[in-house]
Amino acid sequence: MADDDRRQAVSELLAGYGPRVQYSVFEAAVPSPHAFEELRKALLAAIEPDEDQVRVYPLRIPDLDKVMVLGNRRLEEREDFWIV
Repeated sequence: MADDDRRQAVSELLAGYGPRVQYSVFEAAVPSPHAFEELRKALLAAIEPDEDQVRVYPLRIPDLDKVMVLGNRRLEEREDFWIV
């Protein structure tokens, strides 16, 4: 993301959904499809689509068994979440 203000706005938005696990990676707990749609709209409003990019990777309970965490950072247990 090229613009510092937009990057900060996206970071603050995503921090409201879950912890930052790396500098530009968040574990975002999204409890429903409606909540996800609201997040998607908020992200689109916060970025400049011609210049910026936000990637969203859905993870479900079966996928959590395949997550590998190296180091002392513990993965928070949730029913489902998205990596953003």
